[in-house]
Amino acid sequence: MIIDSFNIRGGGNTLKRRKISSLIKKGNVEIFLIQETKISNLQDYIARSFWSNTEVGFSFTNSRGMSGNLVTLWRIGDMEVLNSFKGEGFLGVKIVWKGNLYYVVNFYSYDVRKKICMRARLLELNDSYRDVEWIIGGDFNIIKINSERKGRGAVESRGDMKSFEEFIGEISLVDIPCKGKKFTWYSGDGKSMSRIDRFLVADNIVNRWGVVGQLIGDRDISDHCPIWLVKDDVNWGPKPFKFNNEWFSFDSFIPFVKKEWKDLNVEGKGDFVLKEKLKLL
Repeated sequence: MIIDSFNIRGGGNTLKRRKISSLIKKGNVEIFLIQETKISNLQDYIARSFWSNTEVGFSFTNSRGMSGNLVTLWRIGDMEVLNSFKGEGFLGVKIVWKGNLYYVVNFYSYDVRKKICMRARLLELNDSYRDVEWIIGGDFNIIKINSERKGRGAVESRGDMKSFEEFIGEISLVDIPCKGKKFTWYSGDGKSMSRIDRFLVADNIVNRWGVVGQLIGDRDISDHCPIWLVKDDVNWGPKPFKFNNEWFSFDSFIPFVKKEWKDLNVEGKGDFVLKEKLKLL
């Protein structure tokens, strides 16, 4: 299953809805989690404009002033949606996909002071429904470690970061490493950045779906970047070369590499020659 998450900072703009539609088509997305649409009382035609398809199901929370709004969209027919549930800062759907039950939760921590309460409520729900595997995605508005923030701006206390890491452990979910970019949010001048958006996924899902990472997309219509879970059957281009140290145990290995390197005929600047020879080798 392909799941995307994006804090779009306002969904009333046609350009932003077209961007969501483009991401869905390009990535063959089956569930899309949107934060901060700032649209109250989402209507069918607006939901369809995000998906560019009439075969779309959706659930949403009403906006509180300019504080946000969560919308979860899904492609009808790809899964069975049993019900939805919501609370302050989160919106969940219970689905059946390929014979397995899942809770997919859209999360947005719009009030720093209420983060702890939101997490506590999710922990309660998680404890009550241990028979169902969980996926939580969205804008958590906090980093886990210092390296997830760069430049000027707010600085989390060690206590806040530790609390967030403890939450991830208590809810028994995995923060999968990123693919490509490191940060999901950028300031307007590009001098400050952080990773405050992420997916937290049950261990069994990682193995069953073959999830290899969280891909961070480009920043354009929002100060946040879209993120999505990627599987090992996604085409990442040429596979990276893996070196086996045991090859050094063969006396013929080094002479063989030297001969092959010498026989490779590549012309151009030094760095280009090195790159191409390594690829050919």
